Amino acid sequence: MKILNGPPSVGDMINELYLIPTGISAKEAAELCQIEFDLFQKILSGAEPIGYELAYKLSKGFNTTHNFWLNIQKDYQDSLDKVL
Repeated sequence: MKILNGPPSVGDMINELYLIPTGISAKEAAELCQIEFDLFQKILSGAEPIGYELAYKLSKGFNTTHNFWLNIQKDYQDSLDKVL
């Protein structure tokens, strides 16, 4: 498990909760969530913040709520804003 100094990004959560434990690839996860692979890669790297539409797709693919993903994004973004 990755040690973090602040709240995890959406990409960190996807890696730790889904990709690593299940062994599915990023490409398979992108297909599961019906998100283009290039965009999914950006989410994983933390380069692409998510909004409602992506949160909804992640919730359908990973059987969670969209609010789960939106809250992770908000906490992560708030921590970045504090640094600036």
